[in-house]
Amino acid sequence: MRVDFPTTVGAVAAMSGGTLICGDPARRVDGISTDSRDLGANGFFVPLKGERFDGHDFISGILEEGNLAGFLTERRDFAPAAEAAGKAAVLCADTLASYGLMARAHRAAMKAKVIGITGTSGKTTTKEILAALLASRYRTHKNEKNYNNEIGVPHAILGLREEDEFSVIEMGMNHPGEIGRLSMAAAPDIAIITNVGPGHLEFLGSVENVARAKAEIVSGMKPGSLLLMNSETECADFIIKHAGERGLEVLTFALEGAADIVPGSFSIDLEGATLTYLGDEYRAPLYGLHNVSNLLVSVALARRLGVEAAGIRRALEGFHSVGMRDEVIDRGFIIINDTYNSNPLSCKSALASAALVAGKARKIAVLSDMRELGAGAARYHRELGARVAEEGFDMLCTWGGLAAEISRGAREAGMGPERAVHFTRKEEIAGALKKSLKKGDIVLVKGSRSMKMEEVVNSLVH
Repeated sequence: MRVDFPTTVGAVAAMSGGTLICGDPARRVDGISTDSRDLGANGFFVPLKGERFDGHDFISGILEEGNLAGFLTERRDFAPAAEAAGKAAVLCADTLASYGLMARAHRAAMKAKVIGITGTSGKTTTKEILAALLASRYRTHKNEKNYNNEIGVPHAILGLREEDEFSVIEMGMNHPGEIGRLSMAAAPDIAIITNVGPGHLEFLGSVENVARAKAEIVSGMKPGSLLLMNSETECADFIIKHAGERGLEVLTFALEGAADIVPGSFSIDLEGATLTYLGDEYRAPLYGLHNVSNLLVSVALARRLGVEAAGIRRALEGFHSVGMRDEVIDRGFIIINDTYNSNPLSCKSALASAALVAGKARKIAVLSDMRELGAGAARYHRELGARVAEEGFDMLCTWGGLAAEISRGAREAGMGPERAVHFTRKEEIAGALKKSLKKGDIVLVKGSRSMKMEEVVNSLVH
């Protein structure tokens, strides 16, 4: 990824905490890139180490390129070749850490208020809603797509400009410490934790550890900063206490429980969500109960930050959700395409939402594996199957090794084998459904990103 960033080699060295070992500190830099194939004019290359590659391996190949101004490196032995090619080299101990330091230094120099968002689910949608609402009044910056990790967040922060008034930054993780490092780089003035639930347990071990990891978002926040916390979620009390001990102001939000921020009323249908807040009604083209919560916290914060109700309503009229998240497709029968990702929390909400809007219509759940759940994965899948039965679904179709446990859980909860069917091949699901689907049926399709359940959706609609 490349970001336009007019500066000098000497400034990059200072920001990164590195040492210029060759080259002219006054050399112009126009952009910073973690991709050797996309340096642009006067590019400065940051080589990062991944599971399958090490960016250092590409340095020798780009030294002769005229568009390279210089590069960051953990290896001093690149200095002779860089000097011979007339390029700058900045030595550091860890290129990823230095990339984060560059972002941190740049963020400190910008005037924009930063809003950090994390949670087990709903991060991207909340980021998109809030950024749209703020943009109706303020110059607003955000990270694109779901670039929310230790590469994507610094990339986003380096894109901040003097004229920006707000920056909405989504922060994701799957290991302890990651959110803390992102928070130190972004230094949020305000943070939102959308929820806490079973996610990335393969690396985190327990929901309590997930809560600790999400709570790291306060690491880079100053006392007096604001945290908005979903009180209808696991381990909320722990996070609220932790934030209070750090001297943060905490506001809780909830759809139905006791909280500082609650809607006067709310409802969902296949076309969107509606809620009232402080006497004003808002409607967004967002399907699902979980999105009512995302909408609530976004509206409440936007109002607190000075966006008028009329501006919020205008912004929501033109809002478009991110692809493969709660996409409603009408083909006579209705498909709810929620195939971007899946975990127990988001799956249960998806089932409850589909059951609520379906009414007396026939309800079909098409579910696949939820990944990274560790030792408890089979149990979580069985519990999800039981929830399918409890929500009154007429049919369940599953595919995937772990998803067989969903069907098992549904059968144990009373769905017969003719209603809870496990498929050995994903390609068979659409064919089987097409034989029985009729007008008005509701079909929910969901699974973790690696399962690519959008292929089932594509087969059903084409």
